[in-house]
Formats: sequence, C-alpha cells, structure tokens
Amino acid sequence: MKSMNIAASGELIPRLSTHRNVVALDSTDFTDVAAVVITTADSRSGILALLKRTGFHLPVFMLADEPVSAPVGVTAVIGGNAQEWLELENAACRYEAELLPPFYGTLTQYVDMGNSTFACPGHQHGEFFRKHPAGRHFYDFFGENLFRADMCNADVKLGDLLIHEGSAKHAQKFAAKVFNADKTYFVLNGTSAANKVVTNALLTRGDLVLFDRNNHKSNHHGALIQAGATPVYLEAARNPFGFIGGIDAHCFDETYLRDQIRDVMPESADASRPFRLAIIQLGTYDGTIYNARQVVDKIGHLCDYILFDSAWVGYEQFINMMADTSPLRLELNENDPGIFVTQSVHKQQAGFSQTSQIHKKDNHIRGQARFCPHKRLNNAFMLHASTSPFYPLFAALDINAKIHEGESGRRLWAECVALGIDARKAILARCKLLQPFIPLVVDGKPWQAYPTETIASNRRFFSFEPGAKWHGFEGYADDQYFVDPCKLLLTTPGIDADSGRYTEFGIPATILAHYLRENGIVPEKCDLNSILFLLTPAESEEKLARLVAMLAQFERHIEDDTPLADVLPTVFQKYPVRYRDYTLRELCQEMHNLYVSFDVKDLQKAMFRKESLPHVAMNPQDANSAFIRGDVELVRISEAGGRIAAEGALPYPPGVLCVVPGEIWGGAAQRYFLALEEGINLLPGFSPELQGVYSETDADGIQRLYGYVLK
Repeated sequence: MKSMNIAASGELIPRLSTHRNVVALDSTDFTDVAAVVITTADSRSGILALLKRTGFHLPVFMLADEPVSAPVGVTAVIGGNAQEWLELENAACRYEAELLPPFYGTLTQYVDMGNSTFACPGHQHGEFFRKHPAGRHFYDFFGENLFRADMCNADVKLGDLLIHEGSAKHAQKFAAKVFNADKTYFVLNGTSAANKVVTNALLTRGDLVLFDRNNHKSNHHGALIQAGATPVYLEAARNPFGFIGGIDAHCFDETYLRDQIRDVMPESADASRPFRLAIIQLGTYDGTIYNARQVVDKIGHLCDYILFDSAWVGYEQFINMMADTSPLRLELNENDPGIFVTQSVHKQQAGFSQTSQIHKKDNHIRGQARFCPHKRLNNAFMLHASTSPFYPLFAALDINAKIHEGESGRRLWAECVALGIDARKAILARCKLLQPFIPLVVDGKPWQAYPTETIASNRRFFSFEPGAKWHGFEGYADDQYFVDPCKLLLTTPGIDADSGRYTEFGIPATILAHYLRENGIVPEKCDLNSILFLLTPAESEEKLARLVAMLAQFERHIEDDTPLADVLPTVFQKYPVRYRDYTLRELCQEMHNLYVSFDVKDLQKAMFRKESLPHVAMNPQDANSAFIRGDVELVRISEAGGRIAAEGALPYPPGVLCVVPGEIWGGAAQRYFLALEEGINLLPGFSPELQGVYSETDADGIQRLYGYVLK
C-alpha cells in the first residue's frame, strides 16, 4: 500500500523530517493523510475540533519550540528531534495498519503478494484479457488491481464467504457492530437475493405472512412463489402525484388483522402469534419512512419475525432526526418479534451495484421454538449465493461499514441532509412550476424561512400531518410517517394539491426526466407528476447547484414553448414524423390529457386499496407452477379480464407488483395497463419498462400488451 501523506501547517512543512509527502492543512480533506502536525497557534484556531468532527481518529502532533502541555485532541507535543520524528512515523504506520477493515485489509495484502495462480478465474490477474486488443482495452479501463482482486477460494487466506470463516467472518462481525445487529450477512446479488434468503429461511407452505402490498417483487418471489406462504395483504397509499406512500394506520389494528386472517386461513385467526413473518417496507421508494418502534408495538406480538425491507434506507440510524425509527436501534425483549433488516448498500450507501446486507437481531428470542438459528439462515443464504463470489463486491461492503463507523458516518449524513435542505430552498427560490415535496408552512412560517440547522434537527419539517393538503395521502395517523430528507422529491404541474384533481395543463414528470438526461443529469425515477433524486454523502454544492439551474432552465423552456426538437433532440430524431412541429408544451398537454382520460392517478391509487385489489383465486406458488408446466396461454391484456394471472405484472421502476400470480385480471389493474398500452402507441419514446406483460406489434401495426393466464 502506498504510504499516506502527513498534513502540516504551511510554516512547518520545511521543518518536517519524513520520507512521506507533506501537504498543507488547508489543501486536504484528511482522507489521504496518516498524521497531522500543527503549531501551538493552530491548536487554538479550531483545527482540533475540525479533526474530531471528521471521525477519522488521526494522530495529531503539536510542534513547539518550548515545553507545553498537550491540549485535548493532541497525541503528543514534539520539539523536532530525531526520536520524535520516529514517533510521528510510528503513529502514522499504526494509523495505516488500523485504517482498513478486516476483509479489505487482508485482500490488499494478498494482492500485494503477487502470487502466481493456476486457479479460477481463468483470466488469471487479467493476463488472458491482455492477449487481445479488446481485452487489453478492457484491462486498461478498469485497472490492474481489479483483476488481481478477482480470485477464487482456492487459497484460504481470505477466509470463506459462504460459511463465513476467516477475514470474511470478521468483516461481517464488524458490520454487525457498526449497524447494531446481532449478526450481519453480506449478500452479493442485491436485496432481491437478500429478501429471498430471509423469506426462504422462515417461511413454508401453510405459513401466514403479513404482507405490505408495497413490497418489492423479490418479497413476492421469496415468500409467496418460492416458499408458498399465504399472504394477508396490507393496503397502502398512493397520492395524486404518483408517490408511493405507507400502509394505512387502521391496518395495524389487531382486530382488523384477525378478521383478515379469517378470510384466508380461519383456523389461524385466534392463534396467539398467527404470522410467521411480517414483511414491511421501512422506507418506500418515494421516501415515506416508517417508525419501526410503532410497527413493533402495534403488530410485534402477532408475529414470530418482522422483516423490515430497508432497500431504500439503511442510513437512518446515522441521522439524528431519523435514528429512533431504525429497527436496529430498538430495545427488544423475549416477547417481541425477531427482527431482520435487509439493506441495498448500493442504493444510497457506499457500495458497488448488487451489494446488499442482511442484519439479524433476534438474540432476545434465542432458545424459543420460533428462533431462526444461523445454520438454518445460512442454508437459505447458500441457496442464493454464487460459489464464485466477486471479492471486490464483498470488500466494498466491508469498507461501507468502516465509513459508517462512529462519528464519521454521522458527520457524512449530517452534511448530506444539510445539502438537501439547501437544495430545496434553492428550488423554492428559483422555480415556480417544480416544487419540493415538503410542507409549505410549518408553525405558521414558510418552510424555507427556517435555518437549515433547525430543519435538519426536527422531523416536523418533513412530517406527514394527517389530512394535510400538500401531500395528498389518506389514512395516516399522527407521527406515523415522514419524508426521507435524503430523497429529493419534486412535483410537477398537473394536480391541484388542495382538491387532488387534475388541472387544465400539466407537465408529466417523464418529460422532465428525459430533458435532464439530455443534459447530463440522471434522476433516479419518475412517475406521473413526481420525480425522485437520491441524495448521498457523495453530493456537493456544485452538483446540486447545477441540478437547480437545469430545473430553472426547463421552466423557461415551458414558458417560451420551445420547439421539441431543441428540448428533447434524442426523442425528436428517433420519431421525427410523429413529433414534427411539436413544441414542449404541446407534448406536455397531450400526455397530460392521456393521464386525464384514463384517470391514471386514481387507477394507480386503486390498485393498492383493499376494495379494489385483484381477487385471489389460488396460491401464487401454484400459479407459478402452472406457468412452468406450460398450462398457460398468452392473451391480450384487453381480453384478460376474469382470467387467472400466471405471472406477476408490474412497471419497473418501482418494481412493485400490481397483479400477483394467482390473482384474477380485471378492475383497476387491467385498466391501468391498458392506459400504459395507449401511451405506448400514442407517445413513442416514452414507453415504460414493463415486466410480466409483453408489448407486441400486431398485424395492424398497433402495439398491444399481452400476459400469460392459466388455461
């Protein structure tokens, strides 16, 4: 490993005796240094407080010409003799040795050994790639260390990632400590796999699972299709803008839940703990955050376990205003449910794509019959894990835990929250049409009138007050949900927030998303009249300022009614005949009119309400088995009414099933997909990604949606 720098006051740099590179205090963010040297005057300037706030625990030496006491935060006072320079070097070496977490540290040491390999993978440190021009380009693009770090378990020095031995085990124990879990498992195929691991370890055919209808499709796959459990669905909210909300407050009432059980498994309705598992989204894709303490207090006594799918959060315990909502911060006793938490580290934490982790918090029920032991969970883990894991992914999870350890994680997320608040203020100042999804007024004052520090420290600035017009969600209780401050959510014109009705003119958010991508800015997703930008500690003032400037520029294009060819050149060039002579406002109006004609906002809402959920005809596992056997036929969605779905149907994102295998096509779900079909034909270039339904061009040239139904 290359030696790290020493940071020093500018006036001290000529006096330092070290082989290391020396950088000035004001030219580093301290991520590239192993020790700091300051003057006595520096110790009174605030530098020690700054260093403490980093959370890096750097050794700090104060160089003084006369004897002085070491202030708090200073490792030692030195005068500059040879022995003291050696002490400085030793401290820097100790810092470097302790900096890297267990697995990544071992991995870097192993790579530095330069072993000769005759084992998998066959590229053998990238040498195979280098024997062809394309392979050489590939190798040069990613760099030597990536290929050297890609190895197999033929050498046991790095431990075993499947049975959790050696440095791999130590890395997961370290992550469990950082995240307040009893055990942590690193998963290298995303939270789609992590959810299947948990559900396959806990559920079997005949078990009851309390199921948030907002759940990601991976929970349907694991709990319903693979395990064959019987769901009791909890209806969830959608607002007129298209945002995904939370479960209605009444759904957490015990009497209500037992009545729902009587509809699907009456013999279990009076059981003391009828549910083997409840699967709840701790945070929805659109930033509605649940309070885990409330959930456990309401339904915990009815469940053996609760899985909090935290794919879209995981950082909440590092943010002061959110920390008490985290399931991993709960104080639990023997009467509480066991807790599983799955986190998509790659979404908003520091991880490569596909990195995920499972946190297990159930020592409080160890010894009870309902307890899921490690060996049982690991059996499910190995069902879904590759025997050829990619070590850099595992190492990224290890580094993520190190980044979040102690004050470092809290500081990074505090800075992220503050930047997000300031970005919302800037949008409110510069934009008229595009608005942040936050309360307009708090305690009689405009949201943006409060200091950023005040907003960042109190949830009321993000709280969904029941019945408040600005958010449009129904069925919430006091203090039940709030907006994730790290989800920058904007609404676009088209909905009257006071009434929830369509306005005369609207700007569908997909048009804004296309415009931003044309200009080098990639939003996370959009839906109807809403758009989402994920905020992480990676953000900077400059990056967010550019986003705000581009939003303001889009509004000017709306006001000027700019020709579509100038605003969305990619779409225009692909469909020049269809959009000839179109302006931006014309396109917005036509798409808005389509939404209005199908009343898409109400269809989307209805799909997740109990009274309009598709009727369940059979167990999802049985429907999937029929699909595998080929006991199905492909029919137009327009003709699928009354037929049993063999495949789950959904738009992606968000990856939430609208129709589950075994449910009957019809009602709001069928009309919703027919609205999408109309949009595919009417407005080419703006087609959504659909899964479980298939767009095919018929003989008349019209694209129609098809789906598999049981014969």
